[in-house]
Amino acid sequence: MDMNSKILYAFRGWIGFVAFMDLGITAKSFIEKRSFLTKSIIDYNDEEFTTSRILGMFALLKALVLIYTTLYIHYRPVVDLGKWSLAITIMLYFTETIYFRATTLNPAVIFPCILNIVTLFGLFYLPHKLDIWGLNYNTDDENVQLLKHGTGGRRRKNFKH
Repeated sequence: MDMNSKILYAFRGWIGFVAFMDLGITAKSFIEKRSFLTKSIIDYNDEEFTTSRILGMFALLKALVLIYTTLYIHYRPVVDLGKWSLAITIMLYFTETIYFRATTLNPAVIFPCILNIVTLFGLFYLPHKLDIWGLNYNTDDENVQLLKHGTGGRRRKNFKH
């Protein structure tokens, strides 16, 4: 096993760890009534429970996307979907903390945000560095590449009419 494969497997494990953290956020959002994106501990109302459940479902969807990204990291569209889910999560944490001031800057916000930023940078950098998609950075059109891969092993049979 070469060094690139070891780095790729380690990074896949990292993405799986981040997905596991999101599954933890999902469980916490349904077990505890209060979300970490709410500021007050005292003034509970039904709207705060809804926020917690919505955050839990969002974290579940993100965990599923990251699991698929881990399993199918060799498919570029799946990696792009993982990048978008991480970027949207980072935007959610920053807007809720800084812009809307729905929560304070606490470890429950900072730690997942740092994990997501590191993972996002890894998804931008490592696939290109390790060349897992087999990109030779040539100027062929994408459709030409698909046709080359799609018709690689097939032979036409001549049928007589």
